[in-house]
Amino acid sequence: MQKFFLVLSFFLIQTTIFSQSDDLEGKLKAQEEALKEKNKVEEKDTLNTDYYKIFYLDGRIDNVDTTLNIYKDYKFNFLREDSFDLISFANSAHTYNKLAYNFRDFSKPDIGARGKHFHYFEKEDIGYYNVPTPFTEIFAKSTFEQGQLLDVLVSINLNPQYNFTIAHKGYKSLGNYLNTRSRGNQFRFSSNYKSKSQLYHWRFHFVSQNIFNQENGGLDPDSIYFFEQATNYFVLNADGTQIENEDGSFKMIEYDGYLDRSRLGPQLFSRGSLYSKRFFSDFERIILKNKKEKTNTLAINYQFTHEYKKVEFIDEMNNKTFGDVLDFINDDQTVSDLNRFIEQENKLILSSDSKIGGVKLSFSLTNWKNNFKIYDNQMVDDSIFELNEDQSNLSFDWIKIFDKYTFELNFNKSSKDTFRSDFISLNIKGNPIKNVNFEISSSIIEKSPNFNFKFHRSAYESYNWFNDNLYDEKISNINLKLSYKELFVLTADYNEIDNYTFFRENTNALTGETDTKRLAVVNQADNKINYYSLKLFSKVDFGKFSFVNTARYQKKEQEVPLGDLSTLNVPEWVTRNTIMYSTDVFNKSLFIQTGITFNYFSKYFADYYNPLISEFVTQNYKEIGEFPRFDFFFNAKIQQTRVFIKVEHLNSSFTGYDYYSDPFSPYRDMSVRLGLVWNFFS
Repeated sequence: MQKFFLVLSFFLIQTTIFSQSDDLEGKLKAQEEALKEKNKVEEKDTLNTDYYKIFYLDGRIDNVDTTLNIYKDYKFNFLREDSFDLISFANSAHTYNKLAYNFRDFSKPDIGARGKHFHYFEKEDIGYYNVPTPFTEIFAKSTFEQGQLLDVLVSINLNPQYNFTIAHKGYKSLGNYLNTRSRGNQFRFSSNYKSKSQLYHWRFHFVSQNIFNQENGGLDPDSIYFFEQATNYFVLNADGTQIENEDGSFKMIEYDGYLDRSRLGPQLFSRGSLYSKRFFSDFERIILKNKKEKTNTLAINYQFTHEYKKVEFIDEMNNKTFGDVLDFINDDQTVSDLNRFIEQENKLILSSDSKIGGVKLSFSLTNWKNNFKIYDNQMVDDSIFELNEDQSNLSFDWIKIFDKYTFELNFNKSSKDTFRSDFISLNIKGNPIKNVNFEISSSIIEKSPNFNFKFHRSAYESYNWFNDNLYDEKISNINLKLSYKELFVLTADYNEIDNYTFFRENTNALTGETDTKRLAVVNQADNKINYYSLKLFSKVDFGKFSFVNTARYQKKEQEVPLGDLSTLNVPEWVTRNTIMYSTDVFNKSLFIQTGITFNYFSKYFADYYNPLISEFVTQNYKEIGEFPRFDFFFNAKIQQTRVFIKVEHLNSSFTGYDYYSDPFSPYRDMSVRLGLVWNFFS
């Protein structure tokens, strides 16, 4: 109505100008100018989500996004990111198995226990907000059986210079299988200050994370049989042999009792946890500033990080799955392995923006302390129970933005050979043709394996090692990304890996030991691994219908000597295909999208999850894959609220019970998941 009034006034003014006196014409011109000024004020006071900024440590800047599209559906999961290259375990907040690998990781060596870090908030994951009004986001989703998932974030600017953000992710999920309960709390506080003179900038965050899981080690051999045969399974004689019918087939019985997954027996009754606290501070002082170009001619940063991690594994039954316990563990004593890890880093950064581009020169000093629990009555001999290491790194970063191209160079050199993280990378991206974007990058990386490959102590005899002769992993890769609008995105990766370090299964599959034992040892591949992948994404719209397809083809080439173990195993094909219908209803007050997503990956020797070390272990014993997964979804958006309804794995009851997340852990049965994302801007 206001716009109509302004337009009508505009035409009335024009008509009156030609029909009234010069004096009246002057008054009307003044009125027109007043209306223009009013419009400018109204436009200035109008807010949208572009004003709500999120800044990250690596330089990324995001806006708060309240739209509803297929990408939001892909990210509506526990990780809150697209999990195309992962397959989740049966219960929420447990771990994920990998369907593909990314070798462009420049991070320093860490404690390990990577199975518990999929939803861990790293430094780079913490956002620093700048909002004109208080901003709130509520993420909620149902879990399995008892429990729920709730992630709430509140961000407030006390004034234009200072913001603080508080967020808390709490969850609990009982799960459908025995001894798989998950719970956790992940608290984040971040603050962002910039002085009025724009010469001082300070960012700070504190994160406290408590991740707990009951660990069942997958199903025991008998339960795997009953899981796969449900709802039919063979009838056996007293001696365990199958009963043969007259026609030569084997007698089977129909029984759906094992569709109640709590009747299936687990391999273990144990529990594991990851507890962490991190303090991070980044203070910047701009020494010289170019006021005309609004760039920092010279600035200095001081960053401080203190991070504490505690990984614990408790097995009150002292299960023999991991082998024999050491002699000092008595019958009345519980296996309770404990690993503490402290990382402290001081970093100085000198940066400059000029005609040659953005340049950063940094020097960091990192100290690590890694120690393990010593049990009561344990005789401490020459064994090492604590490592104290330090490392310094010199880094150089350069970025130059031209009209249609951007060049970026990153270099890091460690001063010591132990726990090093050397790399050099070059990235070029551009927009040479309208709507066509490309990005090509290459890197050479040499880094030490994580601490748990070198050093581990446990109450289990087989899980004690100190490897001081491990070689650094050496990785060379080249990556290409080519896109045209949203029509397609093509990504190609090629990697050469030397000294690939992994955990391997050390049991004998021929004797059946692999079914009942989990004995992992540290290993390094003696030969070069060539790993390449090709990923294609496309989105095609036909009216209100959309066809969204993602496919990855990948191959690993490795010369494996006879009797040795093939590692870095991946499925050859991973696909996800979505057909979706989207429309506005109720006079555009409600937007809906609904459709079906199909997921599939080919068979491969998947790694299995070892809860004692919270790592995945390579095996060449059992393949998983080649099971289809259909998910039905119905999503809706009302103002700033998005509602998600999904029926996961709706075909589980009629396409066969052969779906696994790892060789011993079944994937999820059909389930209905509900949730929402709710934003407030006041």
